[in-house]
Amino acid sequence: MPIDWTEVQKALSPIKDYETLCRQFHESFAYPFVRQAYDFPTAELSGYTRRILGGDPRQRYADYADWLVDAIAKLEQAGVKSILDLFARADGRDALEAFCGQSGLGATTIAHVLKYLAYWIVPKRKLLAQLVRDQAAVLSAVGILNGLGVRSNLDLLQQGIPPAGRRALAATSGLPEAVILDLVNRADLSRLPWASKATISNIVGAGYGSLEKLANATPEQLGADFFAYGKAIGKDLRFGNEIENSQRIAKIIPAVLQ
Repeated sequence: MPIDWTEVQKALSPIKDYETLCRQFHESFAYPFVRQAYDFPTAELSGYTRRILGGDPRQRYADYADWLVDAIAKLEQAGVKSILDLFARADGRDALEAFCGQSGLGATTIAHVLKYLAYWIVPKRKLLAQLVRDQAAVLSAVGILNGLGVRSNLDLLQQGIPPAGRRALAATSGLPEAVILDLVNRADLSRLPWASKATISNIVGAGYGSLEKLANATPEQLGADFFAYGKAIGKDLRFGNEIENSQRIAKIIPAVLQ
């Protein structure tokens, strides 16, 4: 049966179209560290999904997690071995049609799983300027790195994961190693699901300049630090769902920095 692409688009919304989704995966998986850290075996993806979504303290995603785990089990039964294997089987409209015909799975089911991976699992490429808010010195450093071809969070992480890579970037750019490390840590924080420029800047401003430090914080201390930071900058920064989940998920996502 031909795929109803109107229904697939409804499943993908607000992603523009299926081509945009595939292009996003191509961009992310072009980086070796992403392929190494995020090509979860299908058998492990269900448990990871339970931790990412089912661990929400308010259980807002419980039904969504149940549905996804069931869909992932069907993908495993269809022979899908990993995230990259799934993407290879569904890379483009023709590939998706062939996979649906071979597996008997619905295109909208596969689209929903791919959308989940795009938003919650696989890190998205973001320009370095999207990691910094209202800090002229840091934005100046971003401009220097852009001139060297380091334009995105994933560019910076690929080069800056090992200490030797960070030292090389500092030497090439003329920037202090501390500035390079700050930007690498911001890029690392950008791997958190739904991490916006404001979220990253607030996490760093509250004193949590690395993913590791955020992961090791207690919710009580994090809440107090956010309140104090908000007061210092004249804003009411409540310890809301976005920050609470960022701290929780920081403990779960793959560690990549060395």
